[in-house]
Amino acid sequence: MMEVAEALRSLSGKRALVLCHHFADPDGVASTVVLSEVLSTLGAKSVAAVADDISLPARQILEYFGRKVEINPELDFDAIVLVDTSSFGHLGSFGEKVEKFQGLKIVIDHHRPNEETRKAVDFHFVFEEYISECELLADLVKEMGLKLTPEQASMLLAGILTDTAHFRLAKPKTFLVVSELLKAGADYQKVVELLRPPEDKSKRVAVLKAIERSEVKRIHGFHFIFSEVGAFEGDVASIFVKIGADAAFVASEDKGKLRMSMRASEQFIEETKIHLGEVAEELGKIFNGSGGGHPGAASMMGEGRLKDLKRNLFNLLQKKLARYALGK
Repeated sequence: MMEVAEALRSLSGKRALVLCHHFADPDGVASTVVLSEVLSTLGAKSVAAVADDISLPARQILEYFGRKVEINPELDFDAIVLVDTSSFGHLGSFGEKVEKFQGLKIVIDHHRPNEETRKAVDFHFVFEEYISECELLADLVKEMGLKLTPEQASMLLAGILTDTAHFRLAKPKTFLVVSELLKAGADYQKVVELLRPPEDKSKRVAVLKAIERSEVKRIHGFHFIFSEVGAFEGDVASIFVKIGADAAFVASEDKGKLRMSMRASEQFIEETKIHLGEVAEELGKIFNGSGGGHPGAASMMGEGRLKDLKRNLFNLLQKKLARYALGK
């Protein structure tokens, strides 16, 4: 963590862009905004931005706390700091420009490392032990001897809540960080209220369509669900796991563009040691795209046909589970 602090302090007096992935969630947006403000405190001319678009929950966080982020800004900066982003592919249409950026490139992330990204940047800091980027950033700010404002602490708390599924995925250390954020003035009640999803008919329809289109496969005693839906892929995959699937894969195809969200139960991950972030990365390469994430939650995007994606996915799972079965 000390090396990260030194790299950030070196940006004093420089123009720095803090950037997170496309369709930015509260974890990505909060960590981007707070880190940008921290860099400004350190003397950098810092701007917070996201690639392509922002999710509704993240917009609500920004609006309530009176923060703004730029979308796909001109890259007139000395340095770019990527947060909550494991690969350039996760920057959507903005990724190619960022990859070609000639200034200093720094990655601070908590997902499975992407080797191609590691080779393409100047500093690559990855801490997989953190469930959320906001938890990582809270510790980083503490390491640097800086203090968070109550609003900054609240934004980081929002990111932690979403990435830990309201503490269902939390580790013991997560609660220590949350305790520090509450001491710094984070408003837990307000954050929970902001993150409470409104009644969404379109989401219910998406879930019902996904159930109708679902396909269940059994491999080495584990049950997998594959389905297709045009939106809410991550939410639908999580629901499938909640109702009994060991892992769920929910994908969409639009004009040759593929996207898939993956979720797995803790028991499946612990028993098989399969890392969905690794599965997503491998599929991303096969389909000329990118992928990554955590052991139990990941996503990929690429180009091709849905039927080919499904075939490659289950072939990959078959190989990984065959190795698991041999090792039992």
